[in-house]
Amino acid sequence: MLLIGASTAAIAACAKVGEDVFNKESGPFDEPIRKWVLAHQNPAVRNTFLVITRVAAPSVIIPCTAALAAWLWRQRGLSIAGAVVMSPAVSLAIFSAAKRIYRRKRPDGGARLHELTYAFPSGHAAASAAVFGTASYVLWREGMLPRAAAEAFAGTSSFLVGASRVYLDVHWTTDVLGGWSVGTLVAALSAVVYERVRSKTRVYG
Repeated sequence: MLLIGASTAAIAACAKVGEDVFNKESGPFDEPIRKWVLAHQNPAVRNTFLVITRVAAPSVIIPCTAALAAWLWRQRGLSIAGAVVMSPAVSLAIFSAAKRIYRRKRPDGGARLHELTYAFPSGHAAASAAVFGTASYVLWREGMLPRAAAEAFAGTSSFLVGASRVYLDVHWTTDVLGGWSVGTLVAALSAVVYERVRSKTRVYG
């Protein structure tokens, strides 16, 4: 029931944010946040977020996910590892397709950091929510990580990645919300796949 609820909430969030962006109704929400963030820039915070945003780039965390999956394959079998591998692949496909549909221009900070692709949804936010959410869930269910630690890691890491994108002015806030929604949906679906695989592995393995 928890996974169904998470999936339903993520779908609703994706639909709402996507509709507002498509109809260009997100400006009154995005602009005040952007102005506030730009007015409160701090060099130390900016440098910290630069490190976070580079370490959490899809080009970095997707290979890391493959390494985790390979380790899980050796420890727990191919089927379990497959549930982890699917999360970055699916999230990458979704946010790449959505960017081409929405074709939303980034804030000015995107050009300064040479990030010139379309803005919506945030690939960093989508990939981090999908990867960290799925990995944390699987590690918890496999008894490798306490539930509280898994939830704290997934939530905190995804939040920091999304916040870095807004603070660095490379994404609008609704880009990040859209990315989180996509990533949460992918993580929930990956968890469902994992549970099905796990039950079959435990029964027939």
